[in-house]
Amino acid sequence: MSNYPSTATPLVDAFFDFDCPWSFVAFNRANEAAMRTMSRIEWRPLQCSEFPNRLPELSKPSAMEQASAARTWMAWLDYCGLSVQREFDARVDSQNALLATLYATEYGQEQGFIAGVFNAHWAQAKDISKLPVLLDVAEACELNLQELQAWLAKPVVAAALERNLQEYLAKQGFATPGFSIGDRLYIGNEQMPLVELALGQDSDISFVMPGSHDWDGSDD
Repeated sequence: MSNYPSTATPLVDAFFDFDCPWSFVAFNRANEAAMRTMSRIEWRPLQCSEFPNRLPELSKPSAMEQASAARTWMAWLDYCGLSVQREFDARVDSQNALLATLYATEYGQEQGFIAGVFNAHWAQAKDISKLPVLLDVAEACELNLQELQAWLAKPVVAAALERNLQEYLAKQGFATPGFSIGDRLYIGNEQMPLVELALGQDSDISFVMPGSHDWDGSDD
């Protein structure tokens, strides 16, 4: 089940983590791109903290690189009209929030739930590793709270989260957010224009990217 219309044709698998600041920025941008191209997003949660464990060749960013990324992130927040109370490099354990997303997806409430958790984590600086915070979001999405708590304890759910990570690594993903469209993979918030172009090209609707208009300067 999903929040996207049955008429949506192109499909993008969006790999993300609530604890990833770039996933937070890209979330609304991806949904807007999907609406403009009549596309469908499958939100695929995974723990990006696992990347260094699975990909030891990844180098740790220097203090200068980290500071530059934080400044760029603030510029993107301003560009997207987002406000936050959490610092760029503040990290918490997002596992339960990611597992709960799989439950919300089962009932077609993933968009509302993901938006609620992102808001709680980044805009309100709440600790999404705490169950009451997740239950508040789930209740707002009219999810069954008792079922959700039982869901979090199921080994099969943790296995599903691991499968998302394994699939992403197999696609040569190494950071979040990642957007998989057919055999194409786009990694990072800055790749969103290319994601939208790919979705537009795959769409059944007439779609023109900004800068691609056939304009000759003549008056009608």
